[in-house]
Amino acid sequence: MTSFPPSALSLAGFALAHAAWSMADADPGEMLCPLGVIQERDGARRILRFEADTQEQAIIAGKDAMHRASTEMAAWAFAREGAWRKMGAEKTGDVLAIDFWSVGMTDVATLIQPFSRAERGGRFRIGGVPTLVLGDTLLAKDVAQPVIQAIVDGVHAHSAVAELWPSWQ
Repeated sequence: MTSFPPSALSLAGFALAHAAWSMADADPGEMLCPLGVIQERDGARRILRFEADTQEQAIIAGKDAMHRASTEMAAWAFAREGAWRKMGAEKTGDVLAIDFWSVGMTDVATLIQPFSRAERGGRFRIGGVPTLVLGDTLLAKDVAQPVIQAIVDGVHAHSAVAELWPSWQ
């Protein structure tokens, strides 16, 4: 099993926070502009946005950039919006998907966090049960839970979101 370096979990939490912050202010129907957060070997972080004519093109560009970053950077996280359908369910739900990797990891991991848009008088919400995928394997809840908690703890590294996060739950 791949270990999860604390720096990777913190960076994934920061990317989740920034993506949620973007969606909390989004107009109804507006999709998240895919974003990457890269951490250089000296610890410096940079946020990159991936705009394109289509969401698919933006996601492909972001994933390609993160793949290239694996040779030069200490860690990266890539946030995008997606839809998730649980087995047996007819409806899909909105999710934020955060791919993340760090030196020392043998595979890319993905946190899948359900959210609700601020539509029809409602408010933005982070909710539902997040899941964790490592490579192509959905991790069991008992294995994933401490990793997910460490990622959510990393949300508090985002100074603009740390105070807002509890109100979104």
